[in-house]
Amino acid sequence: MKEAKVIYDKDFTIGEVDRRLFGSFVEHLGRCVYGGIYEPDHETADSNGFRGDVKELMKELGVTHIRYPGGNFVSGYDWKDGVGPKEQRPVRKDMAWNVLETNQVGTNEFAALMKELGMDLTMAVNLGTGTPKEAGELVEYCNVEGGTYWSELRKSHGVEAPHNFKVWCLGNEMDGEWQICMHTAEEYARLCKETAKIVKWMDPKVETIACGSRTNEIGHNTFGDWDRKVLEECYDYIDYLSLHRYFNYNPCKQLAYKMYDTPADIPFFFQDLKNYLDTVIGACDFVKGVRRSEKTINISFDEWGVVTESGAIPGGVDQEYGYASFCEMDAVIYGGLLCTFLNYADRVKIANQSLLVNEGGMITTDPKGKAIRQATFYPFQDAAKYAKGTALRASAKLPEKETEHHGMQETVTVACTYDETTGQIAVFAMNCDAQEDVTLSLSLRSFGTLRSLGWRELYNEDMYARNTFEEEFRVVPADRELPEIQDGQITVTLKKHSWNVLRFEEAR
Repeated sequence: MKEAKVIYDKDFTIGEVDRRLFGSFVEHLGRCVYGGIYEPDHETADSNGFRGDVKELMKELGVTHIRYPGGNFVSGYDWKDGVGPKEQRPVRKDMAWNVLETNQVGTNEFAALMKELGMDLTMAVNLGTGTPKEAGELVEYCNVEGGTYWSELRKSHGVEAPHNFKVWCLGNEMDGEWQICMHTAEEYARLCKETAKIVKWMDPKVETIACGSRTNEIGHNTFGDWDRKVLEECYDYIDYLSLHRYFNYNPCKQLAYKMYDTPADIPFFFQDLKNYLDTVIGACDFVKGVRRSEKTINISFDEWGVVTESGAIPGGVDQEYGYASFCEMDAVIYGGLLCTFLNYADRVKIANQSLLVNEGGMITTDPKGKAIRQATFYPFQDAAKYAKGTALRASAKLPEKETEHHGMQETVTVACTYDETTGQIAVFAMNCDAQEDVTLSLSLRSFGTLRSLGWRELYNEDMYARNTFEEEFRVVPADRELPEIQDGQITVTLKKHSWNVLRFEEAR
């Protein structure tokens, strides 16, 4: 059996774990909003039309904030269509997904939902067909207390107190040919700068996110150079650079680019994500150095996920949108991606799984029926619940395996957080090897005397097993007995294609 050797020292830190790492993304796409979160005739629907069973699962999942309302949708969206009396809102042709948008869910409805659930909202503004002036008007509507045209209009719509959204995305994937009114780097950089200025003039307390390279996938020719050009123009006016990436091991299900990855290439995904982050962080720091700036631009990874073989790909006004059905291996990949974000906690401050419900969702709904947890629900829930405090740097020797297209790659990904206030340590460990178990030898000697708190394992013998409406608990985590840790050392077996959380507590 292969062995992974990992040492964590409480003084070897990466950075504080930002709670916004555990965000998700809601877009007016498919059945994410209409027929997902929002279904007024559902038996659990509240007075605003939001499904109560979905709300309960959102709380159980532990989502801390949500990016809204797009995504590709936002680049053709006029926010004014989605406020005011519902019966007066226009029905528009949505150019992004080629469907009709009824505008029955808009800014105020979604903001009320977020407030009810105790979640923050990251608002995206239209920089496709939209202008800096219109973005400023939206900030005024949402964040100014009163006494101005747009803030008083909000009040007339029944929302007395401002929403005070603190994080604003300036456009979406503006380097993509699929985007409504895509821009060159130079065009977007100028537009982003002027928008950021107006947004911060309206509310100096907000933070802004500029669009970075949409992806590092092969064929996306703006990668790297786009980031540099945008940063050189906008550096003083933005706080984060956004990244998006969807991982795909089903060649029959492609999004924008022709890829060839297969299940045998899954170990490469995590190295690829690290390469992506290293390159973009390098661009941020290059511009910082050239400008001799004391300001650091951090990363908002505001779309990430896995392309599932069963997921509906949008397109066509008559399309019957279904939902994404994720298997056990998809959940294992989710765990590895979350570990990677934790291992970049000093620079990745915001991350949003995409999407929350149905279309790529961790939650799946049956129209007029029940809502279920996808297999991917559980690693996200674990990370949101247990990854607290400070992320620690590992000294590790990890097993490798030959992939189909990317040479030798590590099959185990680990992360560790330490909450000094409670004395609790959480070690997250993913084994994506489809054939072999791995022995994990873990050393935590620097913490002194420790108690073992628990071991949560997500595993199914069939890595393609998935939860369905007929069998909704086929893939669920199990609590395993965690041996007592002796002299800061413990050894456990990570099953093939499994996700694991090992928890300990300092004896105080």
